[in-house]
Order: sequence, then C-alpha cells, then structure tokens
Amino acid sequence: MPITVIVRSATGDETRLTFDGTQRIAIGRGAGCDVRLPDATVSHRHASLRAHGADFALFDEESTNGTFVGGIAIAARTSRIVRSGDQIRLGRVWIEVRINHSAVTRDVATATRELALSFVAQDMATRGADATMKICVVEGRDQGAILRLAQQDHFYVVGRAAECDLPLSDPDASRQHIRVVRRRTMVQLQDLGAKNGVWIGETRPSPAVDVVWRTHQVVRVGSTVLSLVEPIVNALTAIESAPDEALAPNAYFPPPPPVAENTSILTSGPASAADDATKASSIPSAANSRGRKKGRAGIWTPTDLLVMTAALCVFLLSIAGLVWLLHG
Repeated sequence: MPITVIVRSATGDETRLTFDGTQRIAIGRGAGCDVRLPDATVSHRHASLRAHGADFALFDEESTNGTFVGGIAIAARTSRIVRSGDQIRLGRVWIEVRINHSAVTRDVATATRELALSFVAQDMATRGADATMKICVVEGRDQGAILRLAQQDHFYVVGRAAECDLPLSDPDASRQHIRVVRRRTMVQLQDLGAKNGVWIGETRPSPAVDVVWRTHQVVRVGSTVLSLVEPIVNALTAIESAPDEALAPNAYFPPPPPVAENTSILTSGPASAADDATKASSIPSAANSRGRKKGRAGIWTPTDLLVMTAALCVFLLSIAGLVWLLHG
C-alpha cells in the first residue's frame, strides 16, 4: 500500500511525497533523507517509516528533540504503528501521513530537494533576506558585474552586444554568447552558437542544448569566467551541516488543522482541496449527531418528550397487566 507524507509550510502550502510502501523512508535534515526537513530542531536522520505487515511503523532514530505522534512521544530507538491521518512532530516541524492508493511520486530526489529549498526560501523571505539567484563575473574585464535572475522562465542573454542582459566588454565573447533561464530551483544554460564555445567546468556542451548549471561549476565565456550564486542553496547547505538545536523540555508546538482525507481507493493521486472539502461537508460530525439526538445545547425537543411519554405509558400498562394476572 502506498504511503504519502504531507509537509505543510507556515504559509499553508503543502508538499506531498508518495512512496510505494516497500522501502524504508528516512526523514530528517540531512541531504540523504527521503523527506528533507531543513530545520535546526530536526536531526540529520530523525526518524523513519517502515512497513510492518499490513501497517506502517514510525521509528525514532535517536533524534535530539524526539518524535511525537500527536502529543505522544516515541522513545528513542523504538517504534509505533501509525494510521492514515496521523500527525507527526519532529522537532518543531509537523508532517502528516496518508495511507491510500495515491500515485507514487516519480522523482522523489527532485521533489524532496524542492521541498527543502522551499522551506529555506520561506524562512529567508520571513527574515527579509535576499534569495535571488545571481550570475557574477568573477574573472575578466567585467569582474564584479552581476546579473540577477529575478524572473522565472525568463531567458537572459549574456554576450558582447549592448542589448544583452549581461553585456561583456570581452572581445573573445560573441555578441550573443549564452542564454540562461531559471526554472523553479534549477538554472539551465544554452550555447547560442558562440564562435569560441562555452565551458561548464571541464565540459564543453553542444550548441542549442540546455544543460543544468550547478552552483559549484564556473562557466567560461571567451576570456570571462562566470559564477552562479544561489543564496537559498547556500543557506540549505549551512542548515544541513549545522549541529542540532535542542528545544526546551516544555516547548509546545500546536499541530496544524487537519485536512479531510479522501479514502477512495480508486484515486490515482493525492486528493484535491476541493475533494477534501466536499467529503468533509458530506459526512456528519459527531457534534451534529449529538445535536440531532438531544437538540441544541443538550435540551430535549418536543419530539423527544412525546416519545418518552409514550414509552412510559406502555411501561405502566405492562405493570397493570402483570398485577391483574397475579390477582386472577
């Protein structure tokens, strides 16, 4: 049975990662985890989910701040069976598990990396830190020049022409040398048929082919060397390499409000918010059921009183009949 891990941000956004349920799912702050939660109170390998027969067990991996199902702590190196809809706290981060026939996430590595980067981006936005990706000239005549990749899916051109987004005074650069585009958390580069070509690290990509530009790689355009600066990636790396932050013993972090679960086994993917809302509105709550039994505020309705009176009359007639039979 597939299992889905739902991570909700402070802004209400959510990410769903669905696993086929056959492998051990590592949850933590480390880059090697299947579910990456870049928060200093989450241990590098905090907990794991494991198939346990027809159920799933949550195992605490000796985390610094403990693992909780609802408000109940799991002792270190022990496990507890979790049910669909259970809310789990790791450090100060809450996640939810859903066990149903949702479609399995195809590229978990990319999805969990984007989850981690979105966590960091929201934190940087809260603190007012600049998270914009940039291209910096680190070597050449234009050393110190910067091109901000502020717009997603926008094509930025680097070259010798004055109309380029990053104009270079390098005579070895073509008029339009490379094209760069930011797609979510990834930057792609394309050689526009430059006379002297393009080098990414030690590799020379083919012209007109999009290649991924990683932070640790420098790009050579003519005699100019470019570096990609990704503040979010740098912050994520720093968080993942930092020691655990211990929480106060009495620290309290209320869980987020639960979202109704679509339990249909025919669904091919995560239930939408509209589906959840429809299901929630179609199922009577316990409070409403109690209201129908006793009326508002626990007061008996006229119908209830009539039924009770009829039942009392039947009871009294039964007693009278019994007395008549005994005396007869």
